[in-house]
Amino acid sequence: MNRSSFFRLAAGSLAAAALSSCASAPVSGTSTAWPPAKFASVRAFVYDCDADATRHFFQKNGAMARGIINGPGVLLTPSQVQRLIPALTTETPRDHRTACFLPHHAFVFYDAAGRVVAHTEVCFTCTIQQSFPAGLPGHIHFQSVWDILREAGVPCGDGSQFYKDLFKAKQAGR
Repeated sequence: MNRSSFFRLAAGSLAAAALSSCASAPVSGTSTAWPPAKFASVRAFVYDCDADATRHFFQKNGAMARGIINGPGVLLTPSQVQRLIPALTTETPRDHRTACFLPHHAFVFYDAAGRVVAHTEVCFTCTIQQSFPAGLPGHIHFQSVWDILREAGVPCGDGSQFYKDLFKAKQAGR
């Protein structure tokens, strides 16, 4: 092998190694410390994300989404919170993803004085969540989160129309 061939081979190997390291996902099972602030309670909400101009649970003015379907949210039990935290903070293998991000569920973390210290919005259609403050892994355990919502009696359905219909029924007093 001549010198030129050696350098081409070495450069190609380095490039392949660099590209493969960029494409690798975080190791499944890696945990994140979140939320960063102490919290005393967690409430689970369901909402029609299309009821406001932005699809986020908290609006730019700090108000909660107009499309909340379950009033003050459902207070999770200590057992549910104990299962929720690892479901949100432990990296899991990547599931299917689309780019819709139409969140219909939120978990809001409150301190002992009732102030919001953190929240996360979850879209089960595209399996994307956004946390505030940021810090949760990109690939959380969505099935466990879904199961906790169902167990807590928070409505869970398929597609945006399900949530639009729930919100319309709430507005109509049904």
